[in-house]
Amino acid sequence: MTELNRLGQNIRRLRKLKGMNQTELAFKADTRLATISDLENGNNRNPGWKLLTRIASVLNTTLHDLTLHDASSITDDEYAELAPGLADLVANQDRYLAPGEQRIALREVEWLRKAPGENAQKINCDSYLQVLRHYRILDKGTGLHITR
Repeated sequence: MTELNRLGQNIRRLRKLKGMNQTELAFKADTRLATISDLENGNNRNPGWKLLTRIASVLNTTLHDLTLHDASSITDDEYAELAPGLADLVANQDRYLAPGEQRIALREVEWLRKAPGENAQKINCDSYLQVLRHYRILDKGTGLHITR
């Protein structure tokens, strides 16, 4: 998958999570419907930072998160290394995340993997979800990407 296709998929997924159609997103981002369609289909080779910034703002996300891989792109080997509670959260995030809540990004999975240390096998999915939400609050509030 190319970066443009990933960007397009993320825009489409986030737009749908917000309950918007392409026309609404185009209007709110001050661009044309064809531009949104081209972006979502990976056909816009040079969307420009100003446009992407407006789209990210409308979708209530950041440019960074707009272009990230989400946790659904984890390989089978990486998935096998996750603690059971985290693996459950990643595999069933559509069930656990609230409507409108962003899917779990790979950087978040990496952080969650390290967070509990040696107690990882004992932590259940609900606890990982609570830690994820706290992580997001701290990450958004500081504007920094928290590392451990």
